[in-house]
Amino acid sequence: MNHQPDALEKLRQAAETRDPERCQFLLKTLFMELDFYLALAVVIERARTFLETFETYYPDGVFARRILMQMVNTGAAPARLPPEALRDFEYPGAANFMKALSDLAHALQPGPLPPRIGYLVSATVNAIMAELVEHYYGPRPGAWATVRAAPEAPAASAIAYAFWTDEDIALLDSDAWLQVADSIERHLQRQHSFIKGED
Repeated sequence: MNHQPDALEKLRQAAETRDPERCQFLLKTLFMELDFYLALAVVIERARTFLETFETYYPDGVFARRILMQMVNTGAAPARLPPEALRDFEYPGAANFMKALSDLAHALQPGPLPPRIGYLVSATVNAIMAELVEHYYGPRPGAWATVRAAPEAPAASAIAYAFWTDEDIALLDSDAWLQVADSIERHLQRQHSFIKGED
């Protein structure tokens, strides 16, 4: 039985209420019903939203665009990210973006489907988090330095709470997940049209 429309609606509800665990569970459910390469396209689309920001702060980080283009054009990725991707990316959101790229690369390695879908979900989460972290901490370098220096300290915890409960961040977070849901819906329609065309 096809539960895709129901799952899509539930994903949108979870996005509106900012329920991260629910969003990830529903995303995995929907990705399992999509053709793998259509699910991949959804995630790459999300990751590319941060690419220009990344390149602005790391002009030498051209490898990121090359890897994403390789994924788009060939549906393949290097087994490991290049050495220049392993340095400490200090600018807010950049480390999350690198994690999204790494997750995408893992998802494209041979192996059972469920773990590969899990990597796609993680890549989506990190791509969205890159945007949120950059938006909030970019204009707040002092807060970012505190969080990076001692993430477990009470001061850092208070800053992290202020970040997560910030009104702008809440709106951006929900909107990003709603955009992911819209992208999945478009790709599901493409998949259904293709299947009908074959019948």
